[in-house]
Amino acid sequence: MPIHLSYQGTICSSCGTDFISYPQNNHCPKCGRSSDESCDFIVATIATMKDHKQVYGQYFPETWFSGSTADLVQGIIFELFDNLEIEKPKDINDFLLRQLKAVEWEEDQKHLASQINQIALQVYDLYKSDPDFRSDNLKTKPLNPKLKHLQSSPSESVDTSS
Repeated sequence: MPIHLSYQGTICSSCGTDFISYPQNNHCPKCGRSSDESCDFIVATIATMKDHKQVYGQYFPETWFSGSTADLVQGIIFELFDNLEIEKPKDINDFLLRQLKAVEWEEDQKHLASQINQIALQVYDLYKSDPDFRSDNLKTKPLNPKLKHLQSSPSESVDTSS
């Protein structure tokens, strides 16, 4: 089962925009008003990415559901980093711009592109400096005992006769 944050996103009290408020940037990307609410979103996203990589072998789990702004943003970040490991681009800024341009944004979500770019750059700074975070290193590490129950065994079957 994929890991979702309890933080759903922040709704600006001034303009009603849904966005990610985190300590390094807690201002509404649409109107600029600051928010008292925030989540340590970068750290939480990295922890989730590491767990997903260990359990699923990739950052974006096959069964990801976006039920909130935080889920949407994390899903895009997960996909960006899966693509990053496939492409291995020389210019991270160009790579992010190309990837974010390809996203089909709903009208009320376009403001998230620049915010996701900022978040992705901060995650990338940690990604490139943490050898345990990159590529296949996580898949070769022993699975966190708390996560073992999340991995299904190929021999398990589901009883549907009830």
